[in-house]
Amino acid sequence: MKHCVITTFHEAGYQQYGRRCIQSFLEKWPETVSILIYPEKVSVGFSEARVQVLDPLVVLSKLQQFKSSYYDNPFANGTNPIIPKQTENFRWDAYRFSNKVFAVTDAIRRCQGTFDQLIWLDADTVTHTQIPENFLNKMAPKKGQLAAYLNRRGYPECGWVGYNLKHPEILNFADRFEQIYLTGEFLTFKENHDSYIFWEIVQEMEQAHSASFKELGSRWRSGHIFIQSALGKYVDHLKGDRKIEGRSRERDALSLAHKLPRFLQQSFSR
Repeated sequence: MKHCVITTFHEAGYQQYGRRCIQSFLEKWPETVSILIYPEKVSVGFSEARVQVLDPLVVLSKLQQFKSSYYDNPFANGTNPIIPKQTENFRWDAYRFSNKVFAVTDAIRRCQGTFDQLIWLDADTVTHTQIPENFLNKMAPKKGQLAAYLNRRGYPECGWVGYNLKHPEILNFADRFEQIYLTGEFLTFKENHDSYIFWEIVQEMEQAHSASFKELGSRWRSGHIFIQSALGKYVDHLKGDRKIEGRSRERDALSLAHKLPRFLQQSFSR
């Protein structure tokens, strides 16, 4: 299989974690895997052939359309529609997460026909162990599956999502993802960040029997499902203030600590 990775970040994110994400990708991922980067108004200091940088202001016209329509809408910028006094909450911050949504849909169209799997990888991840190519094949959605994602109790963790670029419904998925935001339909959902909207589309497509999906997590667990999954053997996801600490925490692993990669076990034992 041929794999391509995609990510995005703003200037502060690049300085805090994005540079490390790209560097660890270049060091630990198979040399056959390329990465597409959609940086938000920041220069990326990597010139390797495997790294392609795309300017969102140039290639993501639909993102710019969305932002011009909703930049001053409080319910698209972190305000709880039920409790308006509650602001700066990621659950209703569609504006913030729209960069990811439109980068994904653009990359799906851009990579279809060239690659088999497009992997969304959050920029606040660090690859700590060499990834074998057969692992990427194992994590990938199979022929009848449109995507592979980290399920858990409630909406999924979308720090890693593998898209099957050969699935007959992949372009319909991309169109639906975009239109939910462009039409304002996202304002009618219980939450409107990208992970919640992705989950709603997954359920829509499963109920319509138009696509199935591969689950990489556990429906019985919640929280930091990324490192509890098989992905944790190779990649750490520095969610929240873990970005400052530089690693996940022992309690994130729950009862699976004995299965953690040596990198994390050693970190926890310090």
